[in-house]
Amino acid sequence: MALFERRRRPALPAEVRAAVPLDAGEQVLAWSRDETSGAHVVATTHHLALVDAAGSLVWGRPWHEAESGTWQGETSELTVTWVGHGKPTRWRLTEPSLLQQTLRERLQASVVLADEFRTAGRRTVRVVIRQDLSNGALVEQTIAGRGADLSDPLVAREAAQRLARLRSEVGL
Repeated sequence: MALFERRRRPALPAEVRAAVPLDAGEQVLAWSRDETSGAHVVATTHHLALVDAAGSLVWGRPWHEAESGTWQGETSELTVTWVGHGKPTRWRLTEPSLLQQTLRERLQASVVLADEFRTAGRRTVRVVIRQDLSNGALVEQTIAGRGADLSDPLVAREAAQRLARLRSEVGL
């Protein structure tokens, strides 16, 4: 056995690959199967997709809609939180995969500029300029941390000022 021999991973099942729509130039980068549901989580250059156990596309979301990802090695659970604080998505991934690394890389690739501040109540607010990786369009996001209130006029004003500075820095 060679010192650096790679274990060959089976290819993405054809029915799963066929269910994930790809734009011109878009590629599948990594994938894994959720042990709980049998669904496949597929990371492409432009988006993250979920294909159910029957081979049907459940959803595909662009990378700039994902806020963060967390890997819990002891439980083999990958959690993705979404901009807008919808319910986080969780998968139990026990097969070897580059999905966790790809998730991190694609999230970082979508961030152009970011700034963060704390409110008077010690809550965190982030303002971010991100890129839609499918077409290069810039997307502005204001992301309130847990308990932060964007309807507070002081918080809204601070977020707007910081976002205006980021806009200026990227030429918007």
